[in-house]
Amino acid sequence: MQEYTIQRSARRCQKENRPFEPDERYYSVVLQKGSELVRLDLGKQHWNGPPEGTVGWWASQMPAKPTGKLTPAPTQVLLDALERLCEQPEECELAYLLSLLLVRRRILTEQEDIAPTVEDTHLHLSHGQHGRRFTVQICYPNSESAEQLQQKLIELLYCES
Repeated sequence: MQEYTIQRSARRCQKENRPFEPDERYYSVVLQKGSELVRLDLGKQHWNGPPEGTVGWWASQMPAKPTGKLTPAPTQVLLDALERLCEQPEECELAYLLSLLLVRRRILTEQEDIAPTVEDTHLHLSHGQHGRRFTVQICYPNSESAEQLQQKLIELLYCES
């Protein structure tokens, strides 16, 4: 049996790029994009049935209120998120900020076998326990995207308990 990794809900309509409201109904669809499976979450108003290339789809509803307090996401979830973000050039600012937070928390460390140079445009990080290595582009956020990046980081770093 083959296993597939599908990202969790972004809790936002990807057509309008807005967060779902409490009690709002939405649809999730998994599409085959080359050799990858990609998840999209769409508001009810944007659902016209499953698009071409759909592997599976389902309807969901946002919870009315958070059921508990926010707790830090598990380390493995954060490392998987960083790996995904590093593969998406448009998310370089978020990947860079997440990597800095993981270094600050001492989850990731700079690779000792790679000496940084002045011209180096990437961080070379590793996770000691699992030997995972990450190459993260140094991508300084601009002030216009700060609020949006902060919200995305909160969504990555914490989950409801």
